[in-house]
Amino acid sequence: MSPEKATILVVDDEPGITDLLSIDLKEQGYSCTTAATGEDALQRLSMDNIDAVLLGLRLPGLSGMDVLKEIKSNRPETVVIVITAVEDTQTALEAIMLGAVDYITKPFELERVNNSLEAALKAKTVWFSRAIPEEEDAEAGDEETDWVPYLDDIACGVEARLNSLIAHAITNTIVERTNAIARSLGIPEEQIEKWADASREHIKRVNILDSLLEIVEQGPVA
Repeated sequence: MSPEKATILVVDDEPGITDLLSIDLKEQGYSCTTAATGEDALQRLSMDNIDAVLLGLRLPGLSGMDVLKEIKSNRPETVVIVITAVEDTQTALEAIMLGAVDYITKPFELERVNNSLEAALKAKTVWFSRAIPEEEDAEAGDEETDWVPYLDDIACGVEARLNSLIAHAITNTIVERTNAIARSLGIPEEQIEKWADASREHIKRVNILDSLLEIVEQGPVA
């Protein structure tokens, strides 16, 4: 799906965030609309043809998680990418299990958001357009369609995202415990921070959709 044909809904209670993302997405060629509350987001989704949602979690009224559940219950084909200041692995895992394709923490780089969105829309296009049954085959009923390859692809994508989140949590734990041990040994604080900063940069480079994009580019499972 090309940017010119995709409509993105940005949902966040911070006007600065919605304005920043809206301007950037429009520059990238997307059509973009915004919402400041969960209720407003669901209303827009019911009225407009939305391809993807950039969803904040801390919203007034209906929470971001509740919005995610509603989207996946009523519009499962809509791509949802969570963008939040909540840097918590358990919350990230919950969002992924509910159907979000990625979990990006603030402050974020626009390139990170764009790459995630592009990969997710590409995956959506490939999954929903690949090997569509001919009309005469469709008349035979869904039981005649072999969906196993599609399910294999989806499972691989979910596994890749969960593995990235688990790796993220393990790396954070290693950094924290190493810092504590280093301080107990009297290692200079500036050296500890230098090492920790390098480790955090490594964490930032972990992109949940990298493996998913690789799977999509390789094509369907044989």
